[in-house]
Amino acid sequence: MLNEEEEEEEPRRPRRRREVIRRDRLGAHDRLFEDYFADDCNYPPSFFRRRGEAPVVNFTVNGHEYNYGYYLADGIYPSWPVFMKGVTLPQSEKQRMFTAAQSAWRKDVECAFGVLKARFNILAVPGRSFSRRTLGLIMRACVILHNMIIDDERGTNLEHNYETVESNVGPAIHHHAPPSLAARIQMDNEMRDSPVYTQLQQDLIEHVWAHNA
Repeated sequence: MLNEEEEEEEPRRPRRRREVIRRDRLGAHDRLFEDYFADDCNYPPSFFRRRGEAPVVNFTVNGHEYNYGYYLADGIYPSWPVFMKGVTLPQSEKQRMFTAAQSAWRKDVECAFGVLKARFNILAVPGRSFSRRTLGLIMRACVILHNMIIDDERGTNLEHNYETVESNVGPAIHHHAPPSLAARIQMDNEMRDSPVYTQLQQDLIEHVWAHNA
């Protein structure tokens, strides 16, 4: 063992003083507003492919008109008009029928996507770099290939000429965001409107009951 005198003291590193970075927060806020949120902004919505907005789908159910489509969801999602859930504690026969139908349709979609994702890796990876039209073409191609594989595995002759399937996946989608910040806020509020969700759910309950009772 070395004595205290023989121990070599490590040289102390000079302490560096932390530099203070002065940020112009008010100026940055003004530039951010002018770039993206002003009515005449520097980077208009046409610069961006997607803005996180729901597609406009006009439909009428039980005599009421709605402007947004909805996804079938389970109980973990919020009660917004763009997510349609089953009734948590159904009390009537109408509610029980709707909840059972909603659960069956949702599970059919989940199982279908699960089978396709297990077979085609392109569906299991993020797809934000693709446009909506390209995503539609990818999904159609995977469905067609899946059906061809099933037909081939069953040893039956293909009844369809898949090479003649049209590539049009639906109506053209225009990526136009609302023209102003106020319009975007209004759209966001409409997609989160709980009373509209309650009304839509009740209308769908009556619709399912009228067509299946």
